[in-house]
Amino acid sequence: MQQVFTSSPKFFKLTAFVILILMMMGTAILYFANYKWVTVYVDGKTYQCVTLAKGVEEVLEEIGLGLRAEDYVVPPKSEKLKRWTAIAVVKAQPFTINHDGSSTEVWSVGAKVADVLLDAGLQWQEPDQIIPPLESAAAGNREIALVRVSSELTHKMVTLPYSVLKVANDSLYRGQERLVQSGQDGQQVQVIQTVYHDNQAVERNVISNELLVAARDKILEYGTIASINRGGLKIGISRVLDVQSTAYCSGVEGSGCPVDERGYSKCTGKATGYTATGRKAIQGAGTRTDPYIIAVDRNLIPLGTLCYLSFQGGFVTTRHGRIIKDGFALAADTGSAIKGNRIDILFDNHWVAWYYGRRGVRVFIVESVNAE
Repeated sequence: MQQVFTSSPKFFKLTAFVILILMMMGTAILYFANYKWVTVYVDGKTYQCVTLAKGVEEVLEEIGLGLRAEDYVVPPKSEKLKRWTAIAVVKAQPFTINHDGSSTEVWSVGAKVADVLLDAGLQWQEPDQIIPPLESAAAGNREIALVRVSSELTHKMVTLPYSVLKVANDSLYRGQERLVQSGQDGQQVQVIQTVYHDNQAVERNVISNELLVAARDKILEYGTIASINRGGLKIGISRVLDVQSTAYCSGVEGSGCPVDERGYSKCTGKATGYTATGRKAIQGAGTRTDPYIIAVDRNLIPLGTLCYLSFQGGFVTTRHGRIIKDGFALAADTGSAIKGNRIDILFDNHWVAWYYGRRGVRVFIVESVNAE
């Protein structure tokens, strides 16, 4: 058997070429076996790279993405890379949530306001107010308000004031009134709902009323008689007053009024002989031209007012005889003790005034005087 061996240069070149091809193929196989092609999508940007990294977190670090724990990565950072891998990154955004009297800062990838609240670990009830609303799209650097809404019911006793009804009565004079029915307040219970925002009352509404006692109207009759006829005169009146009357004298010398060591009279003090209006303090005759003089409370009867006095029985009799009868009187004086429904009648003699005492008298406030 014949063995052939050659050392031709062509043979060695061919052998070297084959070995080189095999090494290149091995290198290519090794390259394709260990390198990965990765595409990363984040904030509208796309990153592409070929890497030897083994996991998602490693390749993200390679491209220099600084991530927060709240950022959302798909597939998860712990997952191994495949030959061809697409990675999506949603960056968390900062939010400020105002709630329960304080503020909470939170980073969230939530698409809606409700997601952000859940990421902050906050719970809410149906009546609570969330601004913006729960279904609104979340946006970075945005404030969210969570208002705690609660309510309570209370009961309140309410007084219902009675009304006053006035009815004309043709048998009464102007200014006179007669009580027909007394008034009585009613009562009801209100149920009030108070709404609270973060424990602060913001709204109160009456949601029901329960009547306990109905109000009863007060009924008054008022007089309509506008004139009286006396001594052939038709006297128009604006009102009538039933008052208590007393009497006094001018206190001047000759009146018989006691005078103290200072020279002050019992009735008028330092006597001047004139009334508060400057009229001479002389007893009148009760006529239209010479009326009686009376002291009044100017808040009830203005000074200068012409009146007509009507006594029970038409006159007053004392130990001095008939001292005064029905007639005209002029409000021309005042007195420190004359307040409210009270008048003081001037007499020339102190003792006549003294024995007059205190008596009821009807005072007509005169508007006009005409012959019948």
